[in-house]
Amino acid sequence: MAGVRALRCSRGCAGGCECGDKGKGSDSSLLGKRLSEDSSRHQLLQKWASMWSSMSEEASVADTEKARLEEAGAAEERPLVFLCCGCRRPLGDSLSWVASQEDTNCILLRCVSCNVSVDKEQKLSKREKENGCVLETLYCAGCSLNLGYVYRCTPKNLDYKRDLFCLSVEAIESYVLGSSEKQIVSEDKELFNLESRVEIEKSLTQMEDVLKALQMKLWEAESKLSFATCKS
Repeated sequence: MAGVRALRCSRGCAGGCECGDKGKGSDSSLLGKRLSEDSSRHQLLQKWASMWSSMSEEASVADTEKARLEEAGAAEERPLVFLCCGCRRPLGDSLSWVASQEDTNCILLRCVSCNVSVDKEQKLSKREKENGCVLETLYCAGCSLNLGYVYRCTPKNLDYKRDLFCLSVEAIESYVLGSSEKQIVSEDKELFNLESRVEIEKSLTQMEDVLKALQMKLWEAESKLSFATCKS
């Protein structure tokens, strides 16, 4: 009688055949394994890229901060130029800096420019804790603004101030040498001071005198020409 039918594959082969259907199952399993490996590799690459991006951003921030600190340090090393707040003439710079006095609101310099004139009339200091100090008043050579004092004689405890120039902070302005973004004279302040106005008015008066002299010579020449014409 008929026995148990052998299992056949889709092509009609008996069970245990070596046809290609068995290979298809193996290929499907291998493909799934490769896809899984590719997915894991892709996730690993994404994680590595994220870490690299984060490290790059941190390095960029660190470089920016380092550059900012270096720029700030360079700005601090640049010398200050002190100007008269009345006419903007240079009075000195921080290369001759000695100290600052917060109690008297002034700075002490070893030397000043030729724009600082010294009144030779000496007087005793009336400031607290400066008994016995002999001072000479400092003025701006351009606008005669009172700038401060120079110490000529001092008691023993104030010997470090002797022959130092004490400039009042209220009478001076300053800017950092080499800072192109800063203006020495602000736009809202008047550019011409009293001295420059006097010089301009003097020049205009001289020009007016020259014009009058030329007009007089022209009038004389016209008179002579007219007289010669009438005579002929």
